[in-house]
Amino acid sequence: MTSFLNQGLERLTSLYEESYELNKMLEVKLKKGETTIADQGVTAAAKSEHYEDKYKAVTQEAKAAINKANQDAKVKIDAAHLQYEQDMNTYREGLKGSVVISLLQSRLKMAYEAKAMGYECPSWNVNAWEAKLKDLGGNPVEYPAKLVSEETSKVAKEVADAGGDAKKDAGADADEATVEEGAAL
Repeated sequence: MTSFLNQGLERLTSLYEESYELNKMLEVKLKKGETTIADQGVTAAAKSEHYEDKYKAVTQEAKAAINKANQDAKVKIDAAHLQYEQDMNTYREGLKGSVVISLLQSRLKMAYEAKAMGYECPSWNVNAWEAKLKDLGGNPVEYPAKLVSEETSKVAKEVADAGGDAKKDAGADADEATVEEGAAL
């Protein structure tokens, strides 16, 4: 029986030794697996941190680029607005000058025509108007030399035409009265 027991014991010892070696081998593999998993975790954390840093850098660069573009656009808009205001002021001043020049030219023409027809208003400061027109760079208004003779002949012709028309109208009225009297009889 001892041999039977010895055989059983040997078999148990051998199974124990195999299981012990297998257990050691599995422990080594488990440690390697844990180390590998830990290394992969560290690598993943490092990569994650690296990509987070890159993402932050790219985000900051994009924000900086957007801010710079916004600032550049604001500067351009401000410059364009300032240029617009300057152009409008220049236009307004030019328009004012043109209106003043036109007004002075009209006043001078009116004064010259009135003077040519024999009317003169002492409150009209023609010399000051001429000086102001010259200062503003407007074209001078010429004194109408022909205007006196033309206006005189036009007025005389109108008076003559009015007299002739009056005679014609008087004759036509007389003819109408005769026709009406004849119709009434």
